[in-house]
Amino acid sequence: MFIGWLKFSDVAKLVAIADESGWLVDGYHIKLMMMHSPHLCYGAYEEGEIIGAVMAVEFEKSAMLKYYMVNKQYQKQGIGTRLIETLLGSLSDKYQNIYLHAGVELVPFFERYGFESKMQVGRFVNVGKMPPFSFTNANAKELDGGNFESLISKIDAETFHENRMDFLLDEMERNSSLKFTLPNSFQHSSVVNSRNVYLGPWQVRQGHEDEAEKMMRGVLYFRGLKKVVADVPLEVEHVVDLYKRYHFEYKQRFVHMSRGNSKINFENIYAFSL
Repeated sequence: MFIGWLKFSDVAKLVAIADESGWLVDGYHIKLMMMHSPHLCYGAYEEGEIIGAVMAVEFEKSAMLKYYMVNKQYQKQGIGTRLIETLLGSLSDKYQNIYLHAGVELVPFFERYGFESKMQVGRFVNVGKMPPFSFTNANAKELDGGNFESLISKIDAETFHENRMDFLLDEMERNSSLKFTLPNSFQHSSVVNSRNVYLGPWQVRQGHEDEAEKMMRGVLYFRGLKKVVADVPLEVEHVVDLYKRYHFEYKQRFVHMSRGNSKINFENIYAFSL
C-alpha cells in the first residue's frame, strides 16, 4: 500500500466507497477540490487500486479538510491514520486555521492531532413534507436579487473572515445549481445524485430571519419533489427552528472541529457547504 496524489480517474471509485458507507459525497465536489488544491488531495492505493482518500482545499488563511474515507475492507489497518498524517504534514503551519466536520465517533481521533470541537452540526432532511405556504412568481423574482458575486463575497467574508471566493463560486456553478440572493443573504442548492438535493452554502446576516424564511420557501417550492438535505449549526437556535417549522427531520450529527485560530461566525450559517 502506498500514499500518492489523487487522480481524476479515482473519482468514481471514491463515490462508490462513500456510498457503501452511507456518506453523501459528490463527484463534482471531489473533482473541484482536486482542481483547486491537487497537492492536498491524497489517496491510498493497494496494487494500483484506490482504497481510501483524504482531501483539503486551501483558502486565503485557512484550509478545509473533506472526504476522509477508507474502503470498509481496509479499515482498522492504520490506513486512515497514514492519510491524515500525510495531509497534516503537507499543511504544516501555513494556515491560521484548519477545519473539518467529523463524525461523532472520530472526534477523539482528531483531538489527538490538536483539533477542538467548535460547533455541533446536524444533518436535516426534508422528504416532501412541508407546511402550507404561498409562493408566487413575484416571490420568485424577488429571490433573484442580482449582484450575486458581489453579495456573496461580502457576506461570506463576514462569516469566515477571509477570501474564499475562487472555490466558492466554482462550487456554485453546477448545471443543477439554484441560486437565490436578497440584500442580506444568499442561498445555493444543487442536485448531488438521483435521490438528493444538497442545500448549501446558505448564509444570512443576523437580524434578517425574514429573508431566510423567504429562501426556505423558495427552495422547497422549486426542489420539494426531491429529498432536500442540509447540514446545520445545531447550537444556533433560530436556524434550527426554521428547519423544524418546515418539517425537516434531524437525522445525523457531526462536529465542526478546528485547529488554530478559528473565527467563523456560525450565527450567519443556515447551511454549510457540501
